[in-house]
Amino acid sequence: MAYAIPEVTRFARSGAHRGEMATLERLEAGLGPEFTIYHGVHWTRAKADRTEFGEIDFVVVNRDGRIVVIEQKDGPLMETEDGLKKKYPDKVKSVSTQIHRNLCSIRGKFRQTAVGRKRGLFVNYLLYCPEYRVTELNAAGLDAERIVDAPRRRDLARIVADTWGPGTGADSDFAEAVHRFFRQTFEVVPDVHAYKDEQDRSFARLSAELVDTIGDIEPLRLRVKGVAGCGKTGIATHFYTRAAESGKRPLMLCFNRSLRENLNEKVSGGGLVQTWYGFCVSFLESRGDTLDFNRVRNHLQNQDAFWSEAEDRVKERAIEDGAPESWRFDRLIIDEAQDFKPEWFEILDLFLKDDHDFLWLEDSDQNIRQTEPRDKAGVVSLRARRNYRSPEAIARFIKTALPSFDFECACPVAGFDVKVWPYDDPADQVKLAAARVTELRRLGFRPEDITLLTMRGVGRSAVGGSSRRLGGYALSRFQGYDRSGNQKMSDGQILFDSIHRFKGQQAPAVILCDVDPDPGRMEDWRRRLYCGMTRATVHLELLVARRANPLSEALIAAGR
Repeated sequence: MAYAIPEVTRFARSGAHRGEMATLERLEAGLGPEFTIYHGVHWTRAKADRTEFGEIDFVVVNRDGRIVVIEQKDGPLMETEDGLKKKYPDKVKSVSTQIHRNLCSIRGKFRQTAVGRKRGLFVNYLLYCPEYRVTELNAAGLDAERIVDAPRRRDLARIVADTWGPGTGADSDFAEAVHRFFRQTFEVVPDVHAYKDEQDRSFARLSAELVDTIGDIEPLRLRVKGVAGCGKTGIATHFYTRAAESGKRPLMLCFNRSLRENLNEKVSGGGLVQTWYGFCVSFLESRGDTLDFNRVRNHLQNQDAFWSEAEDRVKERAIEDGAPESWRFDRLIIDEAQDFKPEWFEILDLFLKDDHDFLWLEDSDQNIRQTEPRDKAGVVSLRARRNYRSPEAIARFIKTALPSFDFECACPVAGFDVKVWPYDDPADQVKLAAARVTELRRLGFRPEDITLLTMRGVGRSAVGGSSRRLGGYALSRFQGYDRSGNQKMSDGQILFDSIHRFKGQQAPAVILCDVDPDPGRMEDWRRRLYCGMTRATVHLELLVARRANPLSEALIAAGR
């Protein structure tokens, strides 16, 4: 039995792999060498206002080129007056509509081939629902003979074979044309989610090596200077948890709120995880001192002055009244320490016990806020050069476009090639970004897997500066502050944010937009690009302005 599409490149939907693999095993065990199984073919169809895309679970071809299309539906189904339906997290879909759309797509595409203009396909279908028993066959909206439900699942291979029979092989030229059609016309795409899962497992396993290297240092006086993707966040959560388990009260700080929420999910209680500004707000409120966020809630002006005043009030309160016991900590852990200003460390000293531990994790290559590093006596420094996050393809692109950044690629997965899309007018990015999101969705990325990062402020971006949508998707974007000083994000399917706010985080697919380097600030742009590129764990794309400067030219050349 031939397999025209290798298993490693089959198209598989998230959550359906195990059921489809069981079906594939059942088919190959029950069908003879007269049949060829295509698993996971993928089709697209251009319409006037949109591009439709879909997937067909299995296509079985006999020796005469006659085919059986198998649509598999795992789990429960809904039997309604309008036919059999499948409920998904975001919508309910008609099974019969989906099957007939796939059949029409196959026939239509085959008619575009040289053989198809002379002869049509012999196509039949089966609905295979191995975990559900269809009770109202007349309401299913499909031919009852074409439904293989749970009671008949063991007969699947026999039913497939009986549909057309094995064929005689007398029409071998036509059969070869059908096989050529499936091998060449239908596109095979990688299993994105299997790839993502493998990358996540590898990153967790390999980055843990750095924790093992450090061991359990007592007392802890450590400064880790690590490249992006070396596992700094894993170190932070490890030493926070160890401190809490031993009865100490740890304080872990980072710069942005979304990273703080991510860190909070990874640790247990017993201490405090906050952003620097959140720490200031919480302390002042505990002393009955409330900040007026109306000054910065709906716009970004005057933020520096607002927070500078808040920090002065924190310092005054801590000096005059003394930090209460509930605000004194045994261990200070700072993730993304390169973002912290020296004066913030001076304020934090007021909240630390005399024999406190401290752990700073930083990457000078990502110092895009241009803060001055703080030195402290008695600190042990450790350098970590291995990047476990960025796949080899992304790491190779970074080294080509930004050769000044020194790191070692230690990610074992190859990754997808980086895509660079030049633009002339900034406004062109809107359609370009929408097309890239559509393509990523077609490849199997879910909306929550995709993040758009602007190299400018969110409000000044040509892509999402004034729009709440991109193509058919709502954007989740920064909306200012609420009355408690918390950042507000709009509801949306795809995250749109700035490089500054997304620092320290990651996403499977990252699209960097507004990449228009300022010739007068090339070093700053290199750092921001490096920071943005290293956020991607599976795939990276850039929208780059055509400019006559070395950095723009290097990015476009590296993407060729």
